[in-house]
Amino acid sequence: MMRKIVLALFLMPALMAQSAVEKRVLQSIREMMAKEGGRVTFSTLINNPSFSSDEKAFLGRLYENFFQVPGVLKSEFESTGKVPTRKDLADTFGITTASIDLLLAVMQSDRRVPPLFSVDSSTREIASLNMPNIEAFLEQRGAQVQVTQWEGKSLPEFELAKLEGGSIGSKSLDGPASLVYFWFTGCPPCGRISPHLAELDRKYGSKGFRIIGINADRVLELETTGEQRKKYLAKLGLQFPNAHLDSKTRAAFGGINIYPTLFFADSTGTIVHHFINYQDMQTLVGVVKGLLE
Repeated sequence: MMRKIVLALFLMPALMAQSAVEKRVLQSIREMMAKEGGRVTFSTLINNPSFSSDEKAFLGRLYENFFQVPGVLKSEFESTGKVPTRKDLADTFGITTASIDLLLAVMQSDRRVPPLFSVDSSTREIASLNMPNIEAFLEQRGAQVQVTQWEGKSLPEFELAKLEGGSIGSKSLDGPASLVYFWFTGCPPCGRISPHLAELDRKYGSKGFRIIGINADRVLELETTGEQRKKYLAKLGLQFPNAHLDSKTRAAFGGINIYPTLFFADSTGTIVHHFINYQDMQTLVGVVKGLLE
């Protein structure tokens, strides 16, 4: 499977020179790293109102590449016995070595990422791989993450265990408008957006708008009890059905790594809007009204 992914990536056209879009996105990432001690919060960057649609699309690609790099390193080393060069990686993903250098720098500076490799300080090439850490990273995070190009695709099918018992799935989203909402208990932006979703449910539920919340506590291995989840939902006034996320559904929705993530779909089950992180009430109402009309 990994070889197929790598071969597909090699077919992507390489960028021969750094574009203005790439340059601005990389500069924004560097500025965030400088302010946050090497840490990069993708959800904050992707919601930057000053970014153009092209810049957001490129940032999304970089985020996806971030999770693909470890898998490519592992696959290529196991098949060739050699560690790919920075140019090899750049050609694989269709970006410049400047982007690869920044991705590698983020991996090394972000404390949430275990040491995956060492870099030669003089050549800036990857000198060695920490294969146990790479395998653990891939097992926990997955090799494929998708945060772009969701609009126009069919909502993935799923069937999950409800928090209060029983099951619920995508077949329940049979109205003119629906929302699949991914969250976890204690997530700050989830807490901020939840009152908006509760209001949308109360206001538009009678008109056919359906919401299914999918809780990620278990896949994230959080020590949250069922009673704590129940109290959390009650406090936020969320009465729409909620289910436990599993690894299969997580992968089907692009390897969800950012919460909240929201997928709005129309009556045909086609995704029309995909949001990451908190969105204001005006934005959400506009989407729902557009779908219902």
